Amino acid sequence: MLISREMVLDQDIGLNGALFGGGMMARMDKVAGIAAALLSRNRRFLTVKVSELIFHSPVRAGEIIEFHAAIARQGRTSLTLQLEVQVYEPVSDLHRDVTSGAFVMVAINEALQPEPFIWKPDMVRAALQAEP
Repeated sequence: MLISREMVLDQDIGLNGALFGGGMMARMDKVAGIAAALLSRNRRFLTVKVSELIFHSPVRAGEIIEFHAAIARQGRTSLTLQLEVQVYEPVSDLHRDVTSGAFVMVAINEALQPEPFIWKPDMVRAALQAEP
């Protein structure tokens, strides 16, 4: 399920002429929080684990990146999302894989303690059917 699109700007680029890996990870973490919010009625989430973060190809200034999320696992208080980031070329409609990773999000209450996910069934169904 497509969560977000962004353009990479000159200020995001490091000495090697590509987007910083830490910058991509921060963007993916933000998208994981947005996806968790879209899938549930909970108000707060924490990222508790990031795994299998793989950088497939560099991202250059001016490229548009798309963030796709798929549900990998549903728990009582947690959700594992598989995130896939692709460069989208609007002129040709082509996509290129750039980064992927799994993010575990935990729903928390005001005291920062885990609480059960309150799922939005329609959104969960759509996410389960979506291609990452």
